[in-house]
Amino acid sequence: MKRPIPVLLALLLLTPLLGGCQKVRARVEMKKGNAMYAEEAYREALTQFQKGLELDPSATFAWRSVGLSALALYRPGDNSKANREMGDLAIEGFENYLEDYPEDEKIRDYLISTYVNSKKYDQALAYLEKQSQENPNDANIQASRVRLLIQAERLPQAIQLANQLPRGQAKAESLYSVGVTIWDKSFHQGDTMSVEEREKLIDQGLQGMSQALQINPEYFEAMVYNNLLLREKAKVQLDGTKRLEYQAQADQWVEKAKALRKKQLEEEKKKQAEAQAKTAES
Repeated sequence: MKRPIPVLLALLLLTPLLGGCQKVRARVEMKKGNAMYAEEAYREALTQFQKGLELDPSATFAWRSVGLSALALYRPGDNSKANREMGDLAIEGFENYLEDYPEDEKIRDYLISTYVNSKKYDQALAYLEKQSQENPNDANIQASRVRLLIQAERLPQAIQLANQLPRGQAKAESLYSVGVTIWDKSFHQGDTMSVEEREKLIDQGLQGMSQALQINPEYFEAMVYNNLLLREKAKVQLDGTKRLEYQAQADQWVEKAKALRKKQLEEEKKKQAEAQAKTAES
């Protein structure tokens, strides 16, 4: 038997009201979650945010809170099933949130760091690859890919990508990161390599550090590691004269770094004095 038209109309009118009621209840649960999160009761807050999303799936902004709560409960290095699931939940929360709020760089960083801490390097690289395709002119995304490749112990790929970056500070920092990694590898694992392999690796680090210093001639940290790489280069020289030459070059970079640091400290003192003078005048 067909329902009378007035009954159907009443049901249709009631549906949006019920939906609105669900949204109100969802906001109540999320508000409770915010209070619990502020009190660092992260597990209870997580439950409240999940309840809110069940009541109102359209409230996708709440996935941010789900991700942050789960991240607060996640312990990197703990390989228990419960902890892995919490890491996966943090990733799910951040991914879902970023689908609707892709401009939130802070949450993007949280997502990438959670990928890394969970050792999900392929997922992290795939995410950054997608981001780089959508933002081809964003050198910072490419620089993040370089750092991630280094963390994933894919140094040859990191070197290749760093060299492909457009000239700028992001490239300088990427080349510096590669150089630091190469120094660490040579210093701590040099005895496990052949002399030829080690020297080739050191040369890649020196080339990158040289480019970084060309981009930013006052890159203090790059000066320091250029010195350290030159000392690694000296170690693999069989010719004593060449060994002394590289050590002398390293000493020169130490002096350059000292001079730059002195200049930077003097500039900082000058700025502080000017700021104090302005405060005194006002």
